[in-house]
Amino acid sequence: MNLQLIVPLLYPGAWLAFALSLKRPEVGVYYLTLILPLQTLRYRLQGYPLGGQIVDLVLLGMLIGLWRNGRLEFSTFSMRGILMLATVYSYLSLWWGSYFFGYGMPISLADPRFAMWREWAEFGVICALTFAAITTVKQIETVLFLMSMTAFLLSWDFFQTMSLRDVSHFSWELRYSGVLGYANANGFAAFEAMFILLLFGLIGSGLSTRLKLLIGPSAIACGYGLLFAFSRGAYIGFACGMIVLGALRRRFFSVLVLAAVAGCFLLPSAVSDRIGATYEEGTTTTEKTLDNSTMERMALWQIAIDVIKAHPLLGTGFNTFASIHPLGFKDTHNLYLKVLLEQGAVGFVIFLLMLWKMISQGYDLFRYSTDPFLASLGLGLTVTIVGAVVMNVFGDRWSYLQVDGYLWILLALVCRGRLVSSEPQTQFANEAAVPLHPAPAQA
Repeated sequence: MNLQLIVPLLYPGAWLAFALSLKRPEVGVYYLTLILPLQTLRYRLQGYPLGGQIVDLVLLGMLIGLWRNGRLEFSTFSMRGILMLATVYSYLSLWWGSYFFGYGMPISLADPRFAMWREWAEFGVICALTFAAITTVKQIETVLFLMSMTAFLLSWDFFQTMSLRDVSHFSWELRYSGVLGYANANGFAAFEAMFILLLFGLIGSGLSTRLKLLIGPSAIACGYGLLFAFSRGAYIGFACGMIVLGALRRRFFSVLVLAAVAGCFLLPSAVSDRIGATYEEGTTTTEKTLDNSTMERMALWQIAIDVIKAHPLLGTGFNTFASIHPLGFKDTHNLYLKVLLEQGAVGFVIFLLMLWKMISQGYDLFRYSTDPFLASLGLGLTVTIVGAVVMNVFGDRWSYLQVDGYLWILLALVCRGRLVSSEPQTQFANEAAVPLHPAPAQA
């Protein structure tokens, strides 16, 4: 299937999703699940009225629908505190950066720094509204099915392009980001790695037939995308996630070991070239040295470390690295250094607390849920976050809606799963689609 064929459907689909979300907010989640990773296709709608804001349009429909239905309540949303803290502090850091460099007030979308902060803050909005909108285990399963279908289609689109290229040996011209656009090949590889980890975490009892049938093809398609996106950071992140998966679900451990051993001998030659190119022969000596890409990344890290030492507590302000780097680089190629540099030790601690909270949500659901489907969902989030944590050592894979949108939707599903796991109706929810929020008390 050529994904370009669905572009004419995206714009009317957004308005339909908006209208339906006024009564059934979960429809908005379904639509967002279908379109969030398709960045290049969404950008083709910018010529239409509000075409560049279709994600915001659907979120608005969900917000109104939840309010009308009396479900705009987040006291049971376990991530609300840390998300509010991270959002508020990052906005204060945005103002600090404006003061630090003498920029104007960050209150307009014409300000690229404010626009970047707004996109980041939208992750929390997506997570919170998804939590409120998705209220049954059946709906959770539907979202996962739509995720798997979309991931398969965008990976198939990637395959259709890459299959026409000579991949017998690695070259920089081979790198391609598919429909994820400006997230580049590294962002595409991060998406593929995280989604395979989710799929492997989901494998177990309690899955619906349609999801069982789709997990295999989606994993294979995403595996192809991961391999031929040629991202060494994604390879490492995926491997770390699989190690944690084997440790938590021990019956998979022997299978993982065999797969790792076989993979060492069966890797495509272009992938082996890419991994082997980390070290190369020196021009004046026979000793091997790090390749130019790695050396450039390490130089960026050193610049970041020097700035962090000068401004350790509050940093230089949200999204200010480009103002510091002599060539205007926007990324430190290490998310943790970027957070430390821009938001200081205070922002870094908040960020680490948020990561820990996200991992604990998944692990607690996996560890304590008696529903095998929900337990697998928790495991899927846990290993996905582990992979993301590792991959962000090698670059910012955290700030792109097309890369991380699913992560925040998945977090909302897990938060909802944890809530329903503590309720006695859980065992019936999957079959009967019983609402997972408590019924109002009778007068």
